[in-house]
Amino acid sequence: MDKDEIDALEPKYTGNQRHLTEGEAQAIVHDPNFKSEADEDITDLDALAIGLAYGVTRRT
Repeated sequence: MDKDEIDALEPKYTGNQRHLTEGEAQAIVHDPNFKSEADEDITDLDALAIGLAYGVTRRT
Protein backbone atom coordinates (compact mmCIF):
# COMPACT_ATOMS: atom_id res chain seq x y z
CA MET A 1 0.00 0.00 0.00
CA ASP A 2 1.18 3.49 -0.66
CA LYS A 3 1.19 6.30 1.88
CA ASP A 4 -1.93 8.00 0.44
CA GLU A 5 -4.04 4.86 0.91
CA ILE A 6 -2.83 4.46 4.48
CA ASP A 7 -3.48 8.16 5.22
CA ALA A 8 -7.06 7.78 3.93
CA LEU A 9 -7.75 4.99 6.45
CA GLU A 10 -6.28 6.76 9.49
CA PRO A 11 -9.13 9.14 10.40
CA LYS A 12 -11.75 6.39 10.41
CA TYR A 13 -9.78 3.73 12.26
CA THR A 14 -7.56 5.72 14.63
CA GLY A 15 -9.47 8.98 15.06
CA ASN A 16 -6.29 10.80 14.01
CA GLN A 17 -4.73 9.76 17.32
CA ARG A 18 -1.83 7.90 15.70
CA HIS A 19 -0.51 6.69 12.34
CA LEU A 20 -1.32 3.24 10.99
CA THR A 21 1.51 0.93 10.09
CA GLU A 22 1.52 -0.71 6.69
CA GLY A 23 0.69 -4.06 8.30
CA GLU A 24 -2.31 -2.62 10.14
CA ALA A 25 -3.60 -0.99 6.95
CA GLN A 26 -3.24 -4.27 5.04
CA ALA A 27 -5.18 -6.09 7.77
CA ILE A 28 -7.99 -3.52 7.61
CA VAL A 29 -8.28 -3.68 3.81
CA HIS A 30 -8.27 -7.49 3.74
CA ASP A 31 -10.85 -7.79 6.52
CA PRO A 32 -14.06 -9.35 5.13
CA ASN A 33 -16.16 -6.70 6.89
CA PHE A 34 -14.21 -3.79 5.35
CA LYS A 35 -16.18 -1.52 3.01
CA SER A 36 -14.46 1.15 1.01
CA GLU A 37 -16.13 4.34 -0.21
CA ALA A 38 -16.53 2.77 -3.66
CA ASP A 39 -18.53 -0.08 -2.10
CA GLU A 40 -20.84 2.42 -0.45
CA ASP A 41 -21.56 4.10 -3.80
CA ILE A 42 -22.65 0.78 -5.26
CA THR A 43 -24.92 0.21 -2.28
CA ASP A 44 -26.63 3.56 -2.89
CA LEU A 45 -27.25 2.65 -6.53
CA ASP A 46 -28.62 -0.72 -5.50
CA ALA A 47 -31.01 0.95 -3.08
CA LEU A 48 -32.23 3.24 -5.85
CA ALA A 49 -32.79 0.30 -8.20
CA ILE A 50 -34.72 -1.57 -5.51
CA GLY A 51 -36.88 1.48 -4.83
CA LEU A 52 -37.66 1.95 -8.50
CA ALA A 53 -38.49 -1.74 -8.93
CA TYR A 54 -40.81 -1.57 -5.93
CA GLY A 55 -42.58 1.46 -7.40
CA VAL A 56 -43.14 -0.30 -10.74
CA THR A 57 -44.58 -3.44 -9.16
CA ARG A 58 -46.67 -1.51 -6.63
CA ARG A 59 -48.80 0.13 -9.32
CA THR A 60 -50.60 -3.10 -10.18
